[in-house]
Amino acid sequence: MNIEISTYDVLYKLLKKEPYLNCLQSMHESNVARLRKKQKISIAFQISCLSEWTGDELVYKFLRDERFDVKVIIVWQINTDYQEEMSQLQDHFSKTDIPYCFADGTVHPGDFDIVFYTSPYLFALQNWGECDIPLTTLVCYIPYGIYAADIQNVQFNLFIHNIAWRNYVASPAFQVLADKYCDIGHYGMIFVGYSKLDGLYEHDIAKQANWKIYGDSKKIKKIIYAPHHSINEVPYHSTFFMNYKYILEYAKQHKETTSWIFKPHPLLRISAVRNGIFNSMEEFDAYCREWDDLPNGRYVTGEYMSWFATSDCMIFDSMSFMSEYLYVNKPCLFLLREKIHLNEFGQAVLEVLYKARGDKIGEIRSFIESLSSQDPKKHFREKFFANYLEYYEKNGKNAATYMYEDIVKAVSE
Repeated sequence: MNIEISTYDVLYKLLKKEPYLNCLQSMHESNVARLRKKQKISIAFQISCLSEWTGDELVYKFLRDERFDVKVIIVWQINTDYQEEMSQLQDHFSKTDIPYCFADGTVHPGDFDIVFYTSPYLFALQNWGECDIPLTTLVCYIPYGIYAADIQNVQFNLFIHNIAWRNYVASPAFQVLADKYCDIGHYGMIFVGYSKLDGLYEHDIAKQANWKIYGDSKKIKKIIYAPHHSINEVPYHSTFFMNYKYILEYAKQHKETTSWIFKPHPLLRISAVRNGIFNSMEEFDAYCREWDDLPNGRYVTGEYMSWFATSDCMIFDSMSFMSEYLYVNKPCLFLLREKIHLNEFGQAVLEVLYKARGDKIGEIRSFIESLSSQDPKKHFREKFFANYLEYYEKNGKNAATYMYEDIVKAVSE
């Protein structure tokens, strides 16, 4: 019986482990050899959420290279708020000269030689999912976060990890974990750093941040409050339901000594309503407006590097932020629940952060008023960062440059 194999989906379901890896590697080599003979190589960048965007710099590098034809594809991820995410992305790209379009069923992964994915959840992507990728397309993956949660199958062994020609990661530690948890090990995985944070190294992004200051700016502590969405979903990290009222009230009562950025996870709006914290989306939106109406507070979505760069500290329970905030080397308080669900890397990061239970209001207040300025863990954060996350000095270039040069070299040899 003959079986027609034209997509990665069919190939992956048909073969496993070593036979699959050998076949995958052969397919990738064949595709690369074909691209070396092409005068024009088409590249697509999938994006579903602005806060997950890897940044415009990598796209511009390919746009400036005459050998590449580049387009951003805005794809709805079905577990997100369609209107909010799609409008934010359209607003962002309409202000650039980057070509973009929506995945409305008229454009497919197979229309491109190379596709960069920023979402690993291909099963949730409308018109751009697992069954839509032919074997003739090379897949690159840029993770939108830094792996810390105890969900190894999601972080290392989803469909995309097992088909990617290039899997660009933020730490060499993940190559070790991939060998442990991925069906095909760390094949295709390359340590390049974290392109979302390239601006912290090379650009004055602080100018983009506009904090609300009420009172003497010299006495103001700038604080980010960033709650995760996983209230009753794996890996159950969110403590928002324990402290969202208190922290807002604290901000109201300390207008002359604090300035706040409320930066919720993009999925918190849906999760907070689904789990009964708010009765409706409108009620959650009203809570966000309370933050935005403060003379010392803002509700923000999308880009957050400028807020990181200009803040004094952060209070959060979002797992990727555990590592991301280390790039600015400022004190942060990670809020805990009754159980902690972190992988091996996340456990190591947690050791260099300040911690408090999400319902321990006194400890949260103590951090704001004392620990955030007396920083005894600073040395430990610096050591961890140098060992596991620093990439600019180790690679001699930023992450966007590394990825661009890696692709160009591969299709030029």
